[in-house]
Amino acid sequence: MTTLSRKERDRQLRRSDILKAAEHLFALKGYHNATIRDIAKEAQYATGTVYLHFKDKDALYFGLFEEKLKSLLSIVEGKAGQSEDSIGKLRIFVQESLVFFEKNQDFFKIFIAEEARLLIETRFLKSPTGQQLHEYTTKLIKQAQEEHIISRDFDPKQVNTVFVAILKTIVLEWFKEEKVQGKSLVDLSDIIFRYLLNGISNK
Repeated sequence: MTTLSRKERDRQLRRSDILKAAEHLFALKGYHNATIRDIAKEAQYATGTVYLHFKDKDALYFGLFEEKLKSLLSIVEGKAGQSEDSIGKLRIFVQESLVFFEKNQDFFKIFIAEEARLLIETRFLKSPTGQQLHEYTTKLIKQAQEEHIISRDFDPKQVNTVFVAILKTIVLEWFKEEKVQGKSLVDLSDIIFRYLLNGISNK
């Protein structure tokens, strides 16, 4: 186990403090209204200290977004390891993702804004953790095909694209309408599985 130097521990602590302050203010004021100066004040650091860690507000937001993805991936991989079959792992992935998004809904509501969504999706495709999540779900789809749960007639990457699109659409719609629906996001996990495994056919 690598022992971090005092300087590195202090650097990581400052970065963590800045990210926590940013998350709070992004949720409170919205992405566009929160400023680097506001975030520095919330974290109790000089504005220059924030810029030592993040070149601008976009970099700060995407840094926070990356940390969220890392946390989700860690949770999913840990709990999915408790199941050997693909359907169990896929169900765990969906359920834990929905729980995670609901717990962090104030942060992820920023994603609903169209301009923010386009920026984030572009960055997500280049994100190391985003790529790891994509590879992880594709691997689950391949396992489901080997177990004859999902047809092997389809490219697993294409199936995964459809699967992620279904998940993302339902999450975004819930964020927009959750006060009207009065439902927990995780309650929608079954419908996601129905779409994935059976489509919308009555057969």
